[in-house]
Amino acid sequence: MQPKMKPKLHKSELFIYFGVYIVYIVYELWVLVKARHKILAIAQYEFPQGWSFLRSRKDDTNDELYAFTEYIQQNWYWYLFHLAVVNIVRRYRPQWPQSLTNAFICIAILMLTMSLTSMGLISSLIASYFFVAKLQSKIFVWLLSIAWMVVMIFMKSNKTLQESMGYMEFHHVMVSLCWCILRGCSYSLQMAKSYKSGEQNAEMKYALTHYLGYSLYFPCFTLGPFMGYHRYIDPLVDYKEADLCVAKGNFKLFAWHIARVGFWWLVLEIALHYVYVHYMALDIEAVKVLDTKFGLYAVGYFMGQFFFMHYIIVYGLGIAFAQYDGLNPPRKPRCIGLVHNYSDMWKYFDEGLYEFLFTHIYAELCSKDSSALRKILSTAATFSFVFLWHGHYWYVFVWSVLNFCCLVLEKIVKTLTLSSTYNDIMRHKVGLSEGGIQRLNAFLGSQIFIPAAFSNCYFISGLDVGNYLMGEAYLGGWWNYLTLTFCTYCFFQCCEIIMHKRYTQ
Repeated sequence: MQPKMKPKLHKSELFIYFGVYIVYIVYELWVLVKARHKILAIAQYEFPQGWSFLRSRKDDTNDELYAFTEYIQQNWYWYLFHLAVVNIVRRYRPQWPQSLTNAFICIAILMLTMSLTSMGLISSLIASYFFVAKLQSKIFVWLLSIAWMVVMIFMKSNKTLQESMGYMEFHHVMVSLCWCILRGCSYSLQMAKSYKSGEQNAEMKYALTHYLGYSLYFPCFTLGPFMGYHRYIDPLVDYKEADLCVAKGNFKLFAWHIARVGFWWLVLEIALHYVYVHYMALDIEAVKVLDTKFGLYAVGYFMGQFFFMHYIIVYGLGIAFAQYDGLNPPRKPRCIGLVHNYSDMWKYFDEGLYEFLFTHIYAELCSKDSSALRKILSTAATFSFVFLWHGHYWYVFVWSVLNFCCLVLEKIVKTLTLSSTYNDIMRHKVGLSEGGIQRLNAFLGSQIFIPAAFSNCYFISGLDVGNYLMGEAYLGGWWNYLTLTFCTYCFFQCCEIIMHKRYTQ
């Protein structure tokens, strides 16, 4: 849909908006780099010596990044194995089903790298969804999914199981099971929908070989991202879809994508020598060494940026392989520095997960013409699944509730500002110009963005740091909140201008 033209703002305004945004980020970065010496002095943790030429210790306290690094160190050659086998089959046995190749590769790797317990868990989950899918019942699919998520909750509290499997294998298995739940749901629910609508070739599209190839696609099996079943199967069975996969077999493009992943991994590794936001997420005392309010906001902003960089690397690897194999993976996460409407964070940070939540939960419970109450309840049901899928932790619950509230508020404000009544009142009663209305709308949007942005601190760092940062934002005095509002407003306007220009191009 063609976006509505934005009213022209004064050039001096644009200079102020972008100037404040750039200065704000540079100042925040400087504050965090400067704070690392204080953190090293008070931290009850021995930071390892980093790369010698950087002359600084490295923050290695992020569990997800540590697990990813360990996983790549232990399994990098299996990625090469996958690449080699796929190329050999493509060249010498082009008639061989690609799904069967994917399944054989992953099964061989799992048998050589995982214990019998891990293999049993993964096999049981994948098999259970295949048999439930045969029933073509959405209710049974969701009951099975809830059952598996409850089982995983008990597994996380089973210390004996963790010790027997080892920390790394337990972590990788739990993450793999989470992705397998989504894949099983996507396959089962789309199968039920296809058979109900009488889709042609449904029996072929949902054959066991395709299901195994989808569920056991090694490059995305543990690290993600999540691909809906349609993204996997359509390029394999639909020649028109296959023709759109320009990256299939294009080794130069594949190498370029891998090089970009390597570049951002290098940038992140260097940044960890100077910016210790990962440790700040674990120790509230490290956050308190920052003696300015904007220093605290720097923690929240760069927590999000480091989180984004982590997933650009992790998802970028799986996306590169999937595109090379002729599949249609979701796009890489959008930089949080370009997200001002929080609904866009859900749409564009993890596009595959968003498609699953929207298609299989939200859109199943309401339609475009449904009442506002029904839409709100559908959104609540969606976030209930998000909470259960991510784990039954209190910080996940708080993050989910805040996200739900902010998205509902954003929808209310958007509905209001797009209504003809509101715009007539602003023009004829209040006397605002088009530019004035746009500025007012940006101010309203920035007030929703502030709590939405801080809600991510709960997800990344937990309750203690999240509560502290949220409290400093809203209980730190009127002048503090006024300056925060002004900076957020400038950020909002910059994003509006940049994203509108992108859409129009």
